[in-house]
Amino acid sequence: MTDSKRFTDNGNGTITDLKIKVIWKKADSFQDTNKWQNWFKCQDYTEILNLQRFAGSEEWRYPNEEEAWSLFDLTNKNTDKYGDEIYLHSIFGPGSGGTTWTSEEKDSSALIIQYEDGVKVWPSKYANMNMCVRLVRPLS
Repeated sequence: MTDSKRFTDNGNGTITDLKIKVIWKKADSFQDTNKWQNWFKCQDYTEILNLQRFAGSEEWRYPNEEEAWSLFDLTNKNTDKYGDEIYLHSIFGPGSGGTTWTSEEKDSSALIIQYEDGVKVWPSKYANMNMCVRLVRPLS
């Protein structure tokens, strides 16, 4: 599936992803808050968006590893908040945090996908240095 058919900007702050059948929040938590957030603070961010029914939904959640990893693509270039190159489709717009927390947990750590280099790391859920989340919900 080509990227032009995979992604659709819905014009309400969301992106439909037909490849994996989800809807992404166009902005990540860094773009919305201008703050790095640990895993727990991102949980609060998610709960607030669900209470506010962002884009008409209460189903926003962290992406799982497969969903988050599917956005890393060496053929797509974007820029993060520092202006550095990341491999995230340009439909998401520039200025993101360049990472996302995922729902994958091990003890006090959680998986992060880094879109600048495709590295998967397991920092402490309490860490907040260059951490943010890009939320997703089911395609309904």
